[in-house]
Amino acid sequence: MSPEYLSVKPGFGGLEGTYEEAKVVFLGIPLDSTSSYRSGARFGPSRIREASLNLETHLMSPGVELAEKGGIADLGDLLLSSELQEDGKRIKEAVEGLVEEGKIPALLGGEHTLTLFSLQAFGDVYVLQLDAHRDLREEYLGSRINHATVMRRVLDHLSPKKLIQLGVRSSSSEEAEFGKREGIRYYTSERLMEGGREVLEEVREEVGSSPVYLTLDMDILDPAFAPAVSTPEPGGLTTIDLLRILRGLKGLDIRGFDVVEVVPPFDSGQTAFAAARAIYELLGILL
Repeated sequence: MSPEYLSVKPGFGGLEGTYEEAKVVFLGIPLDSTSSYRSGARFGPSRIREASLNLETHLMSPGVELAEKGGIADLGDLLLSSELQEDGKRIKEAVEGLVEEGKIPALLGGEHTLTLFSLQAFGDVYVLQLDAHRDLREEYLGSRINHATVMRRVLDHLSPKKLIQLGVRSSSSEEAEFGKREGIRYYTSERLMEGGREVLEEVREEVGSSPVYLTLDMDILDPAFAPAVSTPEPGGLTTIDLLRILRGLKGLDIRGFDVVEVVPPFDSGQTAFAAARAIYELLGILL
């Protein structure tokens, strides 16, 4: 069965063109199945799109006008069931279709578990995880597949050497021991704020010309800048820190990305605006 979508107009940023000509294709994934502290991530796609319509499409730092670039389409929101495994199949199938047609999938979450299913549509890629948490637990609240175990499950099928974690500042002892044993590269939020340029140079040296998938959990930001996330963690990046990091990824072979864990009921739009602005920055380096 082919994926079914709920059409959304206007699409992200009001920038959408034809699917045939698009390089980047947006898809909302209103997944909210495993949220444990704050639920409401299912409203993330709509609020991120809404925020995107109220931001300028001219990016001052790189001097790029996205409205003139073209190359963007928005399929709307993927229709999901209430069963995680079934939804996982739908997400994988939808992303797989985009990848096979040479598109860059841009997923609007939704909670972080969606990354597991999205990555199943890709081959051997580097994963850049921008996140306050390591998400490396073997299980959480009796489940092996959820937002706190998502990267552990990704590593069931991917070499730990291909995972690079940026912005982490929260870890259980289990996750710390697993990460050390498997040699997972990570950089804390403090390290990024003190020497982001040097960190990005190391990331570039490691990744080289290999394909990359980027997953951005909005809790990488300090709660002062992104209060409406599923699991807030003090001590995070500022919005400008995040935008600089994203600009610094220019030139990497990014094959797909997702932006997750925006929980709109917990603020007045601040977090959705930060997410939309981060996506604009990504579009600036991709188009």
